[in-house]
Parts: sequence; C-alpha cells; structure tokens
Amino acid sequence: MNRFAFAAALICASPAFADAAYFAAIEDLPLPPGFVERDAGAGFDSGEGRLVLAYAEGELSGVAVRDFYYDALPQLGWAVSPRPDGALVFQRGREELSFTFEREGASSRLGVRLVTHPAPTNGN
Repeated sequence: MNRFAFAAALICASPAFADAAYFAAIEDLPLPPGFVERDAGAGFDSGEGRLVLAYAEGELSGVAVRDFYYDALPQLGWAVSPRPDGALVFQRGREELSFTFEREGASSRLGVRLVTHPAPTNGN
C-alpha cells in the first residue's frame, strides 16, 4: 500500500465521535449526540483518589445513550463492568465510570460519576 492510500485509510478510520462534544471535567468522555452539559462537574481530588460528578441533558432515550457509550467507550480504553442491578458501569484501570439516566417528558438527564481509586501501596 502506498503512503497516500495508507494516510487516506487512517483518516477514514477515525472514530465516529471525533467531532463530538466532551464533558468539561472528564476530558475524554464524549457527550451523547444532542446532549449539552448542564453542570460543569463537581469534583474532589486527593491522595485517596478522585471523584467527579457531571450532568447533561438531551432528548435521546436511555437505550440510545447506553448504545452510544457501548460503542464509544471501548475505543477509549473502557470495558463494560457488568452489575447485577443492570447499572451502566465501565472500568479503565483504577477508574470506574457509572451513569444514571432520568427521562422527563421529551427531555432526558444523564448523570455521570467518575471515581479514580488510589494506586495500591507496597506497605513501605
């Protein structure tokens, strides 16, 4: 394959969410299509870990939001973390990302919680 064809293939292979908006406090977490962040994201960061809460609103159904994240997040290194209660949770290293979803009429509210657990200590 020549260099031009290789470069064209790389450009065409970019993720579909490359033009998506992202949460302000979670820089690599895309917003679902049509969603707008409503709270900039409250957070807490210390040597004991990190916690970030963010919210967005849009018009997609819960199933559409779930499907969006099932498609997008594995490309960003996240893996689905199955829960017995059916909660939408993903893991990436020491990070855990969980979602809540509420539907009010035609509008939907998406809550996001990112928890980063501290690195294990070696006992020294």
